[in-house]
Amino acid sequence: MSQRAIHQHVQQEFSEIVDRFINRYCRVGNGLSISDKTLFPVFRAFWMATATEIQHPALLGQFRVELAQRGFRSNGPKRPRWYGLTLHGLTMLSPQADTQLIDASSESA
Repeated sequence: MSQRAIHQHVQQEFSEIVDRFINRYCRVGNGLSISDKTLFPVFRAFWMATATEIQHPALLGQFRVELAQRGFRSNGPKRPRWYGLTLHGLTMLSPQADTQLIDASSESA
């Protein structure tokens, strides 16, 4: 198998894992948003549990690319807030509560 074919296979598998993550853990719709700081750690844990044999050198960057390719918008390159989706458990939280939740959990760690 050529390097290009291997890369395409890994990329396709990554894309499928992102689809499964969104379908299982996210609510999609207008008026929803979530910070990258909240969303990515949940995806990373899902990735580690799902893709135990696959290493991905640029997991955060590729995750952001996959979200953008699916039509989700963000408000900045460094620490974006994603619009059009949220985690199921955070559907009722405001953007401020979302940020406070993460800040509080990182302080207790």
